[in-house]
Amino acid sequence: MKTWMVLAVVSVAGVAQAASPKKADDPASAERREQMDQRAQMLVTLQLAEALELDDAGTLKLRQTIAQWDAQRAPLRQQMFDLAQVLRRAAKGDTTAYGQVDPSIQKIIDLRAQMHQIDQKMFQQLSQGLPPQKKAKLALAIARMPGTLRGMMHGGRGGPRGEPDDVQ
Repeated sequence: MKTWMVLAVVSVAGVAQAASPKKADDPASAERREQMDQRAQMLVTLQLAEALELDDAGTLKLRQTIAQWDAQRAPLRQQMFDLAQVLRRAAKGDTTAYGQVDPSIQKIIDLRAQMHQIDQKMFQQLSQGLPPQKKAKLALAIARMPGTLRGMMHGGRGGPRGEPDDVQ
């Protein structure tokens, strides 16, 4: 399928871009995180493109749209990851984290609501102008995804790397 080849080329370009030096505490970890994000975007793109039976041009446009929305979600995911670390420390008995538990939980709930809104807007954009059958296929494809956009369909449960799934 041509779509797979096109996305493979785009993916290689994304990985090459991710390999460029980043300013972070641990450059290797930032690079791995970027590569994982690129792979997740690729997986989402492929699954949705297949469900919607898109051609190459449509698939590339879809990938750009997903990247745009994912860029809005990324800082929220990072904040949720950081807050989950506080909760994990407290759960393991770190007394210095105890005072941060309630504010961290509330902030995670707020961040999940923001992510849910972003996911809803993205779904609206992706489904705009689709006939009911393709809209249904899109919704089912998203519902089957392992957490990436699943929050839209299941009230915010589950999530990609960085989201504190173990904190409900």
